[in-house]
Amino acid sequence: MQPFSLSSPLVLLDELAASDTDRVFDYCQDPIFERYLTVPWPYERAHAAGFILEYVPDGWLSDREYTWALRDPAGPGLLGVIGLRLTGESVAVDASVHRVGSIGFWLGAPHRGRGLIPEAQRLVADWAFAQGIIDDLHWECLLGNVASARAAWKSGFRYTGVAPSVAAYRDKSYPDSWQGHLAAGDDRTPQPGWPAAALAR
Repeated sequence: MQPFSLSSPLVLLDELAASDTDRVFDYCQDPIFERYLTVPWPYERAHAAGFILEYVPDGWLSDREYTWALRDPAGPGLLGVIGLRLTGESVAVDASVHRVGSIGFWLGAPHRGRGLIPEAQRLVADWAFAQGIIDDLHWECLLGNVASARAAWKSGFRYTGVAPSVAAYRDKSYPDSWQGHLAAGDDRTPQPGWPAAALAR
């Protein structure tokens, strides 16, 4: 798969570039990233360069993971990152096999609270479902990451409970996480059944 863009009036998802390295490095100094994300810590500029120049292109070339820069359509600055990982997992649903993908994202601190992540998730999910790449989209975050949980809830994910993370944390452990799923035919409005702790402001 070659990188391509997705867009709406609110967000532009396009290719990460070498010129984004400093911004990725700056955003990833956020203590929230240390607590909740799987990025290396301490996060160094070399990590940002490796992510943009090696990890992201390798994901596209191998059809393993598609990663986009999240930008404002009115300007080129990097606001965040969103990625779709093809897990290779299949689940049986109503006597049929569903292909599962996993979505991950982060947003720079100055740009939170604008509804950018739910819109970016919608663009990625709509594309992946329309192309028949996946039938079911998995989301997870470490317990306590309310911002991620609220974004998933707003995007229509169905809460499926607490379970060990599918993705390994930086220490190679699989800590408990809130988890949810979105199927191709699901209603995209916020769904009931989410615990109050996951949605607390």
